[in-house]
Amino acid sequence: MVFAPFDVKKDPDALLRLFSAAAVLFIVLILCLAGFGFRAALHRYVVSNAEQDAIRVSRAILAEEKEHLTTSSPDGSSTVNVRPEEIPTLDQHLRRFLAPLNIVKIKVYSTDCRITYSTDATIIGMVNKENLRLRKALAGFVDSRLEKKEEVRDLAKEQRFNADVVETYIPVRDNNNKVIGSFEIYRDVTNTWAQFKNAIVMLIGVLFLVLLLVFVLSFLMVQKVTRSVKEIQKTIREQATTDPLTGIPNKRKILHTAEKEFSRACRRRDKGLSDVEIGFIMMDVDRFKEVNDGYGHLAGDLLLKEISGRITDSLRVFDAVGRFGGDEFLVILPGSNLEQTRSVAHKIWMLIREKAFLLEGREVAVTVTLGISTLQSGDTEYTEAVKRADDNLYRAKSEGRDRVL
Repeated sequence: MVFAPFDVKKDPDALLRLFSAAAVLFIVLILCLAGFGFRAALHRYVVSNAEQDAIRVSRAILAEEKEHLTTSSPDGSSTVNVRPEEIPTLDQHLRRFLAPLNIVKIKVYSTDCRITYSTDATIIGMVNKENLRLRKALAGFVDSRLEKKEEVRDLAKEQRFNADVVETYIPVRDNNNKVIGSFEIYRDVTNTWAQFKNAIVMLIGVLFLVLLLVFVLSFLMVQKVTRSVKEIQKTIREQATTDPLTGIPNKRKILHTAEKEFSRACRRRDKGLSDVEIGFIMMDVDRFKEVNDGYGHLAGDLLLKEISGRITDSLRVFDAVGRFGGDEFLVILPGSNLEQTRSVAHKIWMLIREKAFLLEGREVAVTVTLGISTLQSGDTEYTEAVKRADDNLYRAKSEGRDRVL
């Protein structure tokens, strides 16, 4: 799985996505490792338990049937050798002895890898020198392995299908601890192994529920932190782009908007499309210092808030207004030509001058001066159009204020 790069600082939700992906990955990994671990541990237990039972059975068989399983030499040494005439008696004894022990098959090997006895009479006398596990037992080591048998015939000559059988090779030693042969004992552990596999499934299920609970609780905590981060980032962005007094965009934001609209207009112009004009209005409150001096700075602040509200009410939804600094405002009118821009400027001028403002309990008449401009074909930067609007503003102020130029 490939994850696209992301920046948690810019996209706090990326932290949730990362956490969720990592949690799923870790849950799957933990469950797989736990499953393999549980299975390996229980597998070792089943094999080890069956091996110990097989060793005890082999010792008991050797103690009870030694005279039928071994032959003594004149020099006092012994070898594993079952004489043919003794096989029926040995077979009868062993079947009776092994019947309650869930052992389905047994073989007895001599040191030359020949089967001298087996509960499966058809293989007696066969030689299996290629059997590495047998050779290991004849070298003095016990070897056990869990095998799946599609079909096996037990000591009662009944067939068992898909049986789990532990095959154990056990060295046979004489009184001098010399290896003189080997047992191969098949113990059926199907029921035990099935119970353990069911236990593994239950353990994995419980572990999954625990991990899921931990994940959900952790997710909720991370989600809460993420929301806090998003709220903090939102506040920071608003503080960085919004004028705290009026609530409209600050100079940085409104100039960024102007740059975006200029780039958009240039792209449309390059494609030969229409609607490439942009209108700019630079506005200044007339004699604002007198308001501050006469009514106080709080009244001045209230006046700026009221003015920004009236400007906003006069604009279209895709127009923009921002506080350019002090008592200056910049309005951006995408798609507006010079006459349309002049019309909007007059509308703003009328909204402000025709309705008095209530300051400190008194109605105060306020006027504004506005300079307008539009984007021209030769402009290479938006700042050129903004400067023309600013120049017109100062020219209008020098001509007596309270007008649109």
